[in-house]
Amino acid sequence: MSTYIIIGIILIIGIVALSSWNSKRNSNKLGITENRTELRSDEIRQEKRDLKLTVSYNYGGNTKTISEKATAEIIISTMKSTNWNDFHIVQLEDENENGYKALHVSGNLGDDGLASGFVTDDDHLLLAKPLETVEQMTEILLDFLKGEEIWRNKYEYK
Repeated sequence: MSTYIIIGIILIIGIVALSSWNSKRNSNKLGITENRTELRSDEIRQEKRDLKLTVSYNYGGNTKTISEKATAEIIISTMKSTNWNDFHIVQLEDENENGYKALHVSGNLGDDGLASGFVTDDDHLLLAKPLETVEQMTEILLDFLKGEEIWRNKYEYK
């Protein structure tokens, strides 16, 4: 009786191993095509995603639109030209048929400190880890510009 159990277990292990090997082999053949498809869909999504860049002064009292179609160069230039000794909010807004999303970095290098938040129609989340430099704030905005998937995998908002 125990011989039949041992043979059965060996057969099950063999079937699982063969199945796993076969699926890995098939995924390797399709990997190039799938990766190209993913890249194309990311490029298309990036092209359709026009993010509005705004800067708010006086603790949000005044807001100025910098660009209706933000680029990495515009974001970098805006972050460098902003006087971070005073409180500012720099925000990327994405408004489309799926709703409203905005990522902002804010604060000053003085008593207020630096922070980042993510706002949707339903939620407002803050970056879990405190920011220390303007360069970190710029990096977060650039990552959000690259794509929400990239940004969400790199930063934790609660």
